[in-house]
Amino acid sequence: MNKNRGITELSGSRFLVIGIIALFVFGYAYFSGPLGSAPGPDGAETAVERAKEDLANRKGIDKEQITVVAVKEVNWPDTSLGCPEPGMMYAQVITPGHRIILSYAGQTYEYHSDQGGRVVYCEPK
Repeated sequence: MNKNRGITELSGSRFLVIGIIALFVFGYAYFSGPLGSAPGPDGAETAVERAKEDLANRKGIDKEQITVVAVKEVNWPDTSLGCPEPGMMYAQVITPGHRIILSYAGQTYEYHSDQGGRVVYCEPK
């Protein structure tokens, strides 16, 4: 076996791994705001408002008809925010955010957020 060929293959593998990691990092930054962005001064309030707006649009109602049941700080295990979509890949980084439970017409709805302002509705399973 040629020693130089083994070194070249190893270097190529390193570049591939570094490239994949870079894609995850930059993909996360693209979808959730700038890297290192701090939460707004109002903490969870922005996420709650976005969740209420989304639910109001889904139901065709005024967001004032929606009740906030609970808001809890959570560290999500990845950028799916605990609501992975089939076939999607997510960066495996701890992602601080909130679990938001809303209520309308006797039913509850769960939303998850990150600190960059991204809010996702979690369909019941």
